[in-house]
Amino acid sequence: MKKFPEILSVIVGLALVQAAPAASATLFGETLDANITITGQDDNGFYTLPVLVGPVVVGASGFSDNIPVFKQLTEGGFSTPTNQITGNVIVSIGADTISVEMQGQVQPFELESKFSGIGGASFQIANDADSAARVMSGVNLDLFDSNTPHSVDFATYYLGFQPGTDLTQTETLTFAPGAGAVPEPSTWVLLLAGFVGLGFAGRLRSRRRVEVAG
Repeated sequence: MKKFPEILSVIVGLALVQAAPAASATLFGETLDANITITGQDDNGFYTLPVLVGPVVVGASGFSDNIPVFKQLTEGGFSTPTNQITGNVIVSIGADTISVEMQGQVQPFELESKFSGIGGASFQIANDADSAARVMSGVNLDLFDSNTPHSVDFATYYLGFQPGTDLTQTETLTFAPGAGAVPEPSTWVLLLAGFVGLGFAGRLRSRRRVEVAG
């Protein structure tokens, strides 16, 4: 019985470890709500070209999609091949990264990417580090990025006609436990049993001290 308190301490420790939220939160297995659009203006006014809209299921090894985009624009009264948006938008999602790449011929427009539903009750975004590859001064730019606990919103901008652009914007996310993260019922049972056992062991120790003193 001398080792009884030590055994109970181990039980409580295991329960606390199980009760703690997982430190390795990941986008793998998540279903995100995506809204990627190209917006701009030509002779006919403002336009919006949907690229990827709807749920995105991130598998055990991530998500990747190569999406063709095309739009004929009218500039200065002309609708010619040089007034077209044509190419591909490549979307890649890893354990903690979301990347959107524009490849092909571009015109003056904004490519905005929104992803929501990240983490749910189990975890949330603590920080969002934005980066861009192959930015060309005077040609394209990393326009903005922002985030909430469960969403990211970021965009690139293209300043004019470019026949062979290749610009990638990446959001690297840091996660924190979500407010709604709760232990499994079995963990609560183990935790309560450990605390009850420790209390019982404490009472036994007190009783023994009283008997020895008497």
